[in-house]
Amino acid sequence: MLSLENKNNHYIYVAFLVTNTNIGRLIRLFTRNQYSHVTIAFEHDLNKMYSFARYNINSPISGGFVIEEPYRYLINNSDIYVKICKLPVSATEYKRIEQEVEYFHRHKEEMIYNTVNAVLSLIKKRLQMKNTFTCVEFVTYLLRYPNILAIRELEERLGKYVVYYGSYRDITKWEQESVDEEDYFRRRHIGEVLVDTVLHLKKVMIRLIEA
Repeated sequence: MLSLENKNNHYIYVAFLVTNTNIGRLIRLFTRNQYSHVTIAFEHDLNKMYSFARYNINSPISGGFVIEEPYRYLINNSDIYVKICKLPVSATEYKRIEQEVEYFHRHKEEMIYNTVNAVLSLIKKRLQMKNTFTCVEFVTYLLRYPNILAIRELEERLGKYVVYYGSYRDITKWEQESVDEEDYFRRRHIGEVLVDTVLHLKKVMIRLIEA
């Protein structure tokens, strides 16, 4: 489990987001929770956030490890509501989390979104599958919180570390000229979306069988 001793003034940031997608709205409806997504970051302005989410804006099922930039949420003068928790960590823990995020990045082709557990979380269940995570599973894996199944539970666990509620646009240093997520906004044809979905679900089923 993550130790919150902080002798060297190192911090990581866990952000809870009210995402502006139809899937996000459905998640909030079924969970009756304000937030539908959670990420981890190393800077307070959330200019780069690390999580598990969709790869493409209109292909909601296919997903995996992603590096999210503000552009994903602030395009076309939009904005989202965020809650940020600032967690003090030791130098050793900070380095471990950095290295583990880098591992996910290097092996991102192997990492897929855990669609099964996204559904099972509604009934407080979880299946362990290799290299397969939801957003909350990814963050709790990094924090070493093994028994948390839902975003609401993580919010409660980190309640005393909340440092910000409000507009994402107001706190980020994002500049539109520096965008690495153009592929996210390339709208895919319905045939491509169907192929994405079938291939993703096939991968999940294979992981489930192998679990």
